[in-house]
Amino acid sequence: MGNDLLQGYHSSDKLATVQTTRNMQSESNPSMGDTATTREDGEQVRSAESVDSQRTPDGIETQLPETSGSNGSQTLPKEYEEATFEKNAEFMENIRKETAEKSPLVCLSESIDMLYEEYRHGSEVYRQKIMKLKEKHGKIRRCRGDGNCFYRAFGFAWFEQLMNSKDQNLGQNALTALASTKPLLDSVGYQSLVYEDFYEVFEQQLKSAAEGGLDDDRLLSIFQTDEISNQLVLYLRFVTAGYLKKHRESYEPFLEFDFGMDQFCNKYVEAMDVEADHIHVIALTKALKVPVEIAYMSGSNAMEQVNFHEFYPETEPTKEYDSLKPLVLLYRPGHYDILYRDE
Repeated sequence: MGNDLLQGYHSSDKLATVQTTRNMQSESNPSMGDTATTREDGEQVRSAESVDSQRTPDGIETQLPETSGSNGSQTLPKEYEEATFEKNAEFMENIRKETAEKSPLVCLSESIDMLYEEYRHGSEVYRQKIMKLKEKHGKIRRCRGDGNCFYRAFGFAWFEQLMNSKDQNLGQNALTALASTKPLLDSVGYQSLVYEDFYEVFEQQLKSAAEGGLDDDRLLSIFQTDEISNQLVLYLRFVTAGYLKKHRESYEPFLEFDFGMDQFCNKYVEAMDVEADHIHVIALTKALKVPVEIAYMSGSNAMEQVNFHEFYPETEPTKEYDSLKPLVLLYRPGHYDILYRDE
């Protein structure tokens, strides 16, 4: 009987010891949870799930290859890391598109105070620069941040100025500049079947703006309608690409990634939803003879003032476009909107 009692005592003592050990381990390492167990001799054993599986950003559990580093720790093969990077990039791009699609392609104009409110709890540098902008610019018109915002802002601001102008020569000059883009595209190898439909849509809307056929509501409706608005954007992309190809010797040396001009235009100019850069702005202003001024607003503390960059078709204004006021755009990293300068 004494032996039975002694054996029972030892069994209870073992269970208590194991439970106490588990409690101590759980308190010292709460993240272990159900992924670790403790044998009676006190040795921890990690479960297969904690070692060999991992969840991807979309919540799918995947089994990792059994590989080890020099110190015995697990490492991932390069192809797995690349696949994960691509999945993350795709995931973030989908979020960006979903967020962008919630806003109109072009919005109603609003007080620049609304831009200030956007940064009320954000960057002090941006707030200071917005206050500087406000001294001469009272309104802003936002464009959807879908990668086409420069072209859409350019087109809307150009049409709006023509619509509000009483100078008939301004409209005629615009139509002449547009007509010159067809031989430009032909000269660099574009087939008319590729761009003709987009040209006709652009010409029709430009004529309406120049000849008094549009008002504020109609213009906004045109640029908010996906089919029409995107055709206008696409033709502006063709014009930009055509000018760059025509003058490739001037611009090709500045391309990155060792791209040739044709490859660059195919990937970064003609393709929809791809952001515009400095070189795109230069090409479009020269091709259509439309001056543009862009306020570059960055988070840099180096500049208290907002830096304006001027893009003019020629070094000096000529009679051909000296009555056309520069389109004024606002650039924040990766995005363009329209600014309205106080009269």
